[in-house]
Amino acid sequence: MTARIRIRSRHERSWATFALGLMTLIVGCEKPRSMGDTNQILVASTPGVWSALEPDIKRSLEPQTFTVRNERVFDVAHTDPSEEGWASLQILRQILVIGTANDPTVARVLEAYNRDVPPPPSVIQVRNLWAQDQLVTLALLPEGEEPTIARPLVEALGRTYLDQFEEYARARMFVTGAHEELRDSLQRNAGFGLTLPRVYRYAQLDSTVYLFRNDQPDPSQLIRNVTVDSRPNSEGELDAETAAQWRAELAEQYTHPPQVTDTASEGQSMQLAERPALQIHGIWSNPPNEWPAAGPFIARLIRCPDRTFLVDAWLYAPGVAKYEYMYQLNTVLNSFTCASG
Repeated sequence: MTARIRIRSRHERSWATFALGLMTLIVGCEKPRSMGDTNQILVASTPGVWSALEPDIKRSLEPQTFTVRNERVFDVAHTDPSEEGWASLQILRQILVIGTANDPTVARVLEAYNRDVPPPPSVIQVRNLWAQDQLVTLALLPEGEEPTIARPLVEALGRTYLDQFEEYARARMFVTGAHEELRDSLQRNAGFGLTLPRVYRYAQLDSTVYLFRNDQPDPSQLIRNVTVDSRPNSEGELDAETAAQWRAELAEQYTHPPQVTDTASEGQSMQLAERPALQIHGIWSNPPNEWPAAGPFIARLIRCPDRTFLVDAWLYAPGVAKYEYMYQLNTVLNSFTCASG
């Protein structure tokens, strides 16, 4: 029998698929490999705790970010550990247990924690409790208090989960190592520096246009692309209109089929490596009568001492959560430096 997981909307269909898949699990391994995605969090608590904290959990643990729409970074579902099937759900990669010390599930987490437990309300984390490559987080509540006393904990957990997810995304990004030789070569010969994973391919398309692409393992399912161009500082302002127009020209000339820049945000001024910069984001798509494809992009103008650079990062990842890949592209953008810097 599969466990009961509360599915709130179409965005949690993957949870339903996972629950059905539990019927095929083979019993016998002492600690199986964890299942599910890192951006899925299963909350294990009594119905009363969930009812009291659900709005706070959704607000803190499901922050939204812009990709091709406002997309949740995490998907959260709830289950009651007292229900049949909880033993199967214990193999999920990310579990958040909420309750008091006399709760049997909470007691199991406390037993596995090998350090002094802070007095409640408090948070601890235990790795590989019920499965390998698993992280179990416990929000420990004091006895005799209302569950709402955990609201500050839940708010802090939102930041903790996001920090840990971004650390995971960065580690996955650089599993092949950073291409320091390429960065040094660009600094010497191209007027800028950029830190990319070694898995990215590199090509110089024109005297000032450089392309960096990772389309592994399958370009029909995932492409991460960064294109860099530059102009003399006298050509164009550091504003959103310039960024969008330049980005559109670059995409039309160097993407196949030529991308259409469907939407672009207002410009956001920033400092990058102590240089003035401006960022826009938006959505690109293939032109009419071409294979239907679309995705998000981030484009930045950076004013270096002698030239202004456009760094355009775009993603193609149909049908999957995109925050991890956009975070990786943003990490590349943040590594930009002027050659003289």
